[in-house]
Amino acid sequence: MEQIRSRNLRQIFQNKYVVFMGDSNMRSIYKDFILLLQEDRLMSDLERKFGGNKDRIFGDILLEGGVYKSLSSRIEYEEKRIFLANIFLVKFFFLTRCRNDVTARVFEEFRKDPEKPDLVIINSTLWDISRYGQNGETDFKTNLPQCFDELRAATSPTTIILWLTALPISAEPNAIVFDEQYRPENKYWRTQFLHINSFSAELAKKKNCEVLDVHYLFRELPELRGTDGCHWTSIGYRAVTSYLTQLVSLIWHVPYIDRNVIEAKEREFHGVCHRKIKEENEHVIVNSLIGANTTGTTDFDLNTYLTNHVPIRSETQNVVNPDRVSAMIGQMNDTDRRILTLMDYYEKPKK
Repeated sequence: MEQIRSRNLRQIFQNKYVVFMGDSNMRSIYKDFILLLQEDRLMSDLERKFGGNKDRIFGDILLEGGVYKSLSSRIEYEEKRIFLANIFLVKFFFLTRCRNDVTARVFEEFRKDPEKPDLVIINSTLWDISRYGQNGETDFKTNLPQCFDELRAATSPTTIILWLTALPISAEPNAIVFDEQYRPENKYWRTQFLHINSFSAELAKKKNCEVLDVHYLFRELPELRGTDGCHWTSIGYRAVTSYLTQLVSLIWHVPYIDRNVIEAKEREFHGVCHRKIKEENEHVIVNSLIGANTTGTTDFDLNTYLTNHVPIRSETQNVVNPDRVSAMIGQMNDTDRRILTLMDYYEKPKK
C-alpha cells in the first residue's frame, strides 16, 4: 500500500470542504487526516485514544457534545468537531445511528449553509446493529436508504458522498460499544458484518455514492487492529487515509507529487472501490471476501467455492453462555458457517 504524505494530502484537498461522519473509528480517521494535513507523522498511542474528552485535538475545536455534554457510551452520545486552517475546512460528526435526530440536524445545517461540502465520508454500522436491540439490523436496512436520500438532498449535486464499509472486527471484540448482553454473540457478528457491509455497499452504489470497501482491504491485516478487536492502530488508520485519498484523487482527477506508476495492486484497489455490485447477495458477499477480477465483477459461485475450499467444522463453544451460542450456531446456514471459517483463516498470524 502506497503511503500518502502530507504534501500529497494538502495538494489534493486544498480549498476543499470535507466532512467525516461516523463512530470512533471514523473519528480516528478524521484525526489522522487533519494531523497529516499538518505534518508527516503518525498518531501516538495516547493521541489515538483522544476523543470527546478533549476540547482540542491537532488544532481542531470541539463545538458540541463530548466533554461539554456527556462522556458516555449511550446511544444519545454526540460530538461535533471542526478543523479550520488556511485553505482547509474539515468537520467531524459522531453518529450512533445512520438516521436519527443528530443526522436530521446535520443535514439541516448542510441545507441552510450556502457552502456545501465537497466530500462527505460516512459510515454508520456498528452502533446500528449492536445497540438498538433485536431489530437493529432491520431498522438499519430501513434507515440507510433514507439517510442517503436526505444527505444527497441536503448537499450539492457535485458533492462526493463516499460510503466506507465497516472495518472488520475480531472473533471476540470487547470494545465498550459492545453491550454486555450481546457479548456471547460477538464472535458471530463477523458474518453479520459481512452481510451488512454487502447490503450497504450495494445500496450506496445504487444511490450514486462512491464506495471504499475497507472491510475487504483490511480483512487480512489483523495485526493492524487494536487489542479490543474493534479499533485499529495508528498505522491502520493511516492506511485508511491513504486509500481514501488515492480514491478521491482518481475521482477528482488530481494527480499528486509522490504517486508511483500504477501497478497490479492499485488496479485491484480501483476494482474494490468501483466494482459493479450484482443483485445476487452471494455474489456481493464473495466480492467482499476475495475481491473482483479485472473487469470489476465476478461470476464466482460462493457455495461451490466454500464447499471445495472451506469444509464445515464444529464451532468453539463460548463459555459465557454455551446454550445460547449453540442455539445461534444451529440457526446459521452452511454458507455462514463456512464464511466464519474463512474469516478465522484470515485472522491467523502470517508466517
